[in-house]
Amino acid sequence: MIVRPLRATVIISWGIILAVISPLLWMGTSILLQGNLSGLIIPASGLLFAAWIYNSVAGAYLWVDAESVGVSRPWRSASCLKSELDYLLVDNPGFRRGRPRCSFVRKDGRVAFRVPAKPYGRAQLATTAEYLKVPLTGSEWDW
Repeated sequence: MIVRPLRATVIISWGIILAVISPLLWMGTSILLQGNLSGLIIPASGLLFAAWIYNSVAGAYLWVDAESVGVSRPWRSASCLKSELDYLLVDNPGFRRGRPRCSFVRKDGRVAFRVPAKPYGRAQLATTAEYLKVPLTGSEWDW
C-alpha cells in the first residue's frame, strides 16, 4: 500500500515553488547578463527553497508492505517493522514548532518516524492505521 500526499497539497506546493523560483531566476538571469557572476546566488537560494518545499510536502510518501511500514523522501527515509508499531499519534507541536504531524510510535514508546499530517489528511491516515491494525490517536483540535 502506498499513501501519497493529497493532490491539492501537491498542486499548492508546486504553485508556491513556481511563484518563488520564477522571479528569482529572472533576477539572476538579468544580473548574469550584465556580466556579474553574483547573479548565481539569487537562483541558487530559490532552488534551495524549492528543494525544501518539495522534500517536506510533495516528495514524501508512506508505504506499507507485508512486514514493515515507512516513509520515503528524497533525502531521508525511515521504516519500522509492523510488529514493533504500537499506534499513530497526531499532535500539534505548537506555533513555534510547526504544523500538525503524525508520529509512528513503537511499542517501547520511541518514535520510529514522523510525517506532516496535513498533506495526507485525516482519512488517509485513518485508513493507514486501520490497515496496520493500530489506533490513530490525537484530538480533533490538533488538526
